[in-house]
Amino acid sequence: QSYQLSAINAFLKGDMLPEAKAELAKLEVSKGFGLEIPLEFVYTRIDLADQHVGQAMKRLQSLDPTTLSKPQQIEYKQLHAQAVAAQGLLIEAIQEWTEIDRLANADPNTIRDNHRQLWRSLSSHNLSKIKHVHQDDDIVSGWIALALVTKSSPPTQLWQSINNWKLRFPNHPATQHIVPTLVQNVNQTPPLQHIALLLPPSNSQYSKFAEAVKQGFLAAVETTPQNRPNVTLHHVDDMNVLDVYQKLVNDGVDFVVGPLLKDTLTILAESQPHLPVPTLGLNRLETLNRTGNLYQFGLSPEDEAKAVAKRAWADGYQSAFVLIPEGNWGDRVLTAFQTEWERQGGQITTQHVYDSDFGSSIPKALRRQSVKEANMVFMVASSKVARQIRNFLTAIIGDRLPIYSTSHVYSGTPHPEYDNQIEGIMFVDMPWVLAPDEKAAQLQANLFEFFSSEMEKYKRLYALGIDAYTLVPELQQLSQRQWAGQTGHLVIDNQGIIYRDQLHWARFVNGEPQLIEVNQVYTQE
Repeated sequence: QSYQLSAINAFLKGDMLPEAKAELAKLEVSKGFGLEIPLEFVYTRIDLADQHVGQAMKRLQSLDPTTLSKPQQIEYKQLHAQAVAAQGLLIEAIQEWTEIDRLANADPNTIRDNHRQLWRSLSSHNLSKIKHVHQDDDIVSGWIALALVTKSSPPTQLWQSINNWKLRFPNHPATQHIVPTLVQNVNQTPPLQHIALLLPPSNSQYSKFAEAVKQGFLAAVETTPQNRPNVTLHHVDDMNVLDVYQKLVNDGVDFVVGPLLKDTLTILAESQPHLPVPTLGLNRLETLNRTGNLYQFGLSPEDEAKAVAKRAWADGYQSAFVLIPEGNWGDRVLTAFQTEWERQGGQITTQHVYDSDFGSSIPKALRRQSVKEANMVFMVASSKVARQIRNFLTAIIGDRLPIYSTSHVYSGTPHPEYDNQIEGIMFVDMPWVLAPDEKAAQLQANLFEFFSSEMEKYKRLYALGIDAYTLVPELQQLSQRQWAGQTGHLVIDNQGIIYRDQLHWARFVNGEPQLIEVNQVYTQE
């Protein structure tokens, strides 16, 4: 049994969650069994992978670290540090990882793995909240300073920035394993000369979307002070995408970003099993077949639906009443929510698919007996539609049920004179909209100066363009598999699909979104 648990633990450490769960399902073991790896450690890793941070903390708190062996104490602290970091308490997490160094007693492999784990967590978090926090501990300060240096320095200046950091922190633990890796990546990654951006034609119905992505992308390029790549724009559709792509390959392009539309991207993905140059598609395909050298990144509503399921479950709700618009898009959102909701143990008591004539159908749905069995509502709607649906909800079932929604319920710009009609609704959205850091705020100010009306309508697509450019050098070297982006915490899987994770949450208060902290549990008043 210890051997099986070790194998499961190895799967989890390698981000192979489905394999770990499959093996765990075969295993029958009691918690009291004397095991090399406590069963609670395995379940805690699964909780953390599933973003059930509160449950992970409860499991760890049920253990007495003083009864564990030294290797188990180290693993306990590693798991505790990950859980604390997932709650946004990065300084406390760094202190915990630092303590592991002392426990490891100079074992080089343990210390190396510990530093890598610490660095992965730091690299993937938004550091704006701790940027100005004064720390007397030079080790903690050094880790934070190094992370800020790597996030803020353009590739051409990173080597010098790291050297400056080494002068400030000459004996810092990061100089053992992390800094050499950073320097090696800088030296091995050739600067990009030519990036091609593939977007829909300017005369298509998607031209406004394409323009927002383009301007966001170019705004991010402008933040590169030296050795900026040459970015060329190419209009593609289903008819010409293969010819345009092949010509770019023949001309020696270094990296391709796009296409934006799913059908056009599908044509490119299915044209050959392995694309000749790295390509970042700005959408996510539903096929499971992996096309080599193709990465997929888009503002997928499925990511938000899963986030709603996780958040509502963490808040203590188990029975959902779901309101979804008709059509393929709504079906995808429903499937994503239902899969994650039921995986956690939740149930959908009633689901209603509404059309444009929802004025009569929704009141009927609300009067079903099964609605009374729900203890939360998942509503997917635009802000305009949400206001009308909210009136039905209030009139028929009152305000007893908390309402969760996706980013579509918020236009991206405060309009309290309208949004006071959806008071109290909780929704998930990207950092760019709810909590922009200093870099994002400056980019938004620059873009708003020239594209004020477009920024109000297509704000999130500008962020997609910015993150797309930011991802290009990261995908070129793939030294890590997660990043803090403007659209969310970005994680890449083994299929080259980039998911948005750890999104921000807000609640409408006086008609304006009020940020909710990640570890703040919401209960209906």
